[in-house]
Amino acid sequence: MKTLLAGLYVLFAALLGVTFYVAVRANDGLVEEDYYRKANDYLSLKETEENLGLTIRVPGRLETGRSRLSAEVATAKGPLQGARATLRAMRLSGPGQDRTFPLREEAAGTYAANIEIPSGGSWMLLLAVEGSGVRTERRWIATADGRDARGIGEDIHAGPVSGRAGGQIVVLDISPKPVAAMKELSFTVELPGYEGPEAPVIDLDMPGMRMPPNRVRLVRDGPGRYRGKGVIVRCRSGKRRWTATVTLPGGDSAVFPFDVVS
Repeated sequence: MKTLLAGLYVLFAALLGVTFYVAVRANDGLVEEDYYRKANDYLSLKETEENLGLTIRVPGRLETGRSRLSAEVATAKGPLQGARATLRAMRLSGPGQDRTFPLREEAAGTYAANIEIPSGGSWMLLLAVEGSGVRTERRWIATADGRDARGIGEDIHAGPVSGRAGGQIVVLDISPKPVAAMKELSFTVELPGYEGPEAPVIDLDMPGMRMPPNRVRLVRDGPGRYRGKGVIVRCRSGKRRWTATVTLPGGDSAVFPFDVVS
């Protein structure tokens, strides 16, 4: 019995040795080829970005169909201007719907394009930016959501957006698009089911900034529908973040944040 067990141990050790030998000969292992050079390149790129104070703001959500996407690129000295930017959208479930979009600089450091996402779900987005002293890319996962039956989404540059003021649904639209500063804009507010005699108002403001009052007065344009005209001023600080606060006659309000394109 002891002789048999010893033979089995020897056979097992021999088979294990042969297995390791074949694995090493047939596969380079889990280490990526030229890993050291690639790691050095990556660390060098990150050091350059840190020295420049590079920041890139990108959206975390998409809309199916045709919509608008914008990215803001800046350094410690201000918006990165004159760069070339390209967006690649890749469906995580497979390469059949992958597509690439060139982005155009519409304002200082803001690169945008009308893109088309054919289906909902998770998408890998790759933004490549190449400019003076900068050559980098960002990858992130975004979820594509379809609009509801009324065509309402979450980007004021693409279409109407919705919110709530107390128990009242509020739908806001601003045109022409993209929404820009220093242009006369048309504001439309819809209040489904509202039949009150008084119209809501819209107050335009910049978060964290002391701004002169900028109120858009609305007039009735049908059942639960109101229209008005207004202008968003250009801030000398270069900031583009605004809020439109729709206040109902009863005092409840809905706040809609957005970025102007210039």
